[in-house]
Amino acid sequence: MQLDDVVKRAPERGGSVVTDVRDSWAAEWILPVTRAGFMEVFPNHTFQPNAVVRRGDLAAAVSRMLRAIAAGKPQLAARLQGARGKFTDVPPGHLSYPAASVAVEGGVMAPLEDGSFQLTRPVSGAEALAAIRKLQELDGTPR
Repeated sequence: MQLDDVVKRAPERGGSVVTDVRDSWAAEWILPVTRAGFMEVFPNHTFQPNAVVRRGDLAAAVSRMLRAIAAGKPQLAARLQGARGKFTDVPPGHLSYPAASVAVEGGVMAPLEDGSFQLTRPVSGAEALAAIRKLQELDGTPR
């Protein structure tokens, strides 16, 4: 699994019941990342593995992983602590602002050319892979 060491180092949260991943090709990755708290299960106990991933969703997962990686890297932790992104479409009071700011400050995601973050824009496969590679680089995980 990509970032396996980060997931294994994370303290396991209470057992989440996930009812819709058994037949998913990604089940072996979904269960550990939800147990570690990097991604969340919906209140109805579904993960919805076939749903579109949006930039806000990716930023939330990335920010959680960055904080876990930063636990052993004081310089990264200090940088993330002061994350204050400037986005044309996500004001500081928005619920997703902290995650977007951390994802950008960590260098894993970037605002779009017009300065917007576009929380609801779907994430491309290339964008998701680039985020995983950057997280691996920050953690020092071999590819």
